[in-house]
Amino acid sequence: MTGLSRREGSGGPTAVDVPAAEWLKLRTVRSTWYVLAAVAFFVVLSAVFTLYVGSLWDGLPPEGRLTLRAARPEQIILMPVQICMAVLGVLSFTSEYATGMARTSFTVLPRRGVVLAARAAVVAAVAFTVGQASGFIAFFASRLIIGARPIPGFGTPLAQEFPKIFAGGLSVLVLAMVGLGAGAVLRSTAGAITAVVVYLYVLPRFVLLLPDPWNARIGSVLLEDLTVQAVGEPPLAVGLGDATAGIGLSPPAALAVMSLYVVVALAAAAVALTRRDV
Repeated sequence: MTGLSRREGSGGPTAVDVPAAEWLKLRTVRSTWYVLAAVAFFVVLSAVFTLYVGSLWDGLPPEGRLTLRAARPEQIILMPVQICMAVLGVLSFTSEYATGMARTSFTVLPRRGVVLAARAAVVAAVAFTVGQASGFIAFFASRLIIGARPIPGFGTPLAQEFPKIFAGGLSVLVLAMVGLGAGAVLRSTAGAITAVVVYLYVLPRFVLLLPDPWNARIGSVLLEDLTVQAVGEPPLAVGLGDATAGIGLSPPAALAVMSLYVVVALAAAAVALTRRDV
C-alpha cells in the first residue's frame, strides 16, 4: 500500500496528500518502530548508567570522589541515536525497493522530486524530534537521579548545556538525511548503513592519525567535530600539535557545513531518482 490515491475529479495527489502519505508509510512500517524502540532502549540505558555513577559515588571515600569522572548521559547516547536515525533514513528508501513498492509509489506520483521532498521532510521531522527529545530526557533524568551529589559534570545548569544538547539533536537530523541520501543512491540497506557507519565511526578515527595540520583541517568538517564547533568549541584534533593552532570553524560556519551535508545528500538522492527507471 502506498498511502497515495488519486482523488476523483482531481489531477492527482495534492501537496498535502504527499507528506501525509509518506508519514503513513513511515509509521506503518515495523522497522520504524524497531528503530524507535532502540532509541528508547539507549535512553533507559543512560539512566541505568547514571544510577551506577551515583552508587559508585556513594561508595567512594572523600579522596576517591575528587578523581571521579564520568561522561554525561546526553553525550553517551548521542552517537547511538545518530545511528538509529540514520538507519531510519536509509530504510525510508531501501524498504520500498526491497518490497517492490517503489515502482508503485512512482507510478501513482511520477514527480519523484515531490516524493523525495515529502519523504525527507517527514524523516527530518521525526529525526529532529527524536534527537532533541532523547538528549533532553537523558539530561533531566540524569540530574534527577544524581540529585544533590556534587559529581563533576552533572551539576551544570540547563542554560549551559542547552546549546550542546540542541546541536547534538541537529546532528541527528543531519545523519538521518545522510542515511536517506545513501539509501536512495545505493538502494541497499546493508550497503547504505555500512557507508554511514564508516563515515561516523571509522573516518574520524582515521583522521586523528593524520599528520598535523591535516588531522585538524579535515576533522573540522566532519560531523563529529561540527557538532562541538557549532557551540563554539574547537574540533577534537586541535591541540594535538602546534600546527593545529588556529584551525577550526566559527559556530555559523559549522552550522553552514552541517546544512551543506543535508543539501549534498538530498541532491545525490534527487540525481539518483531522476536518472533511474525506478
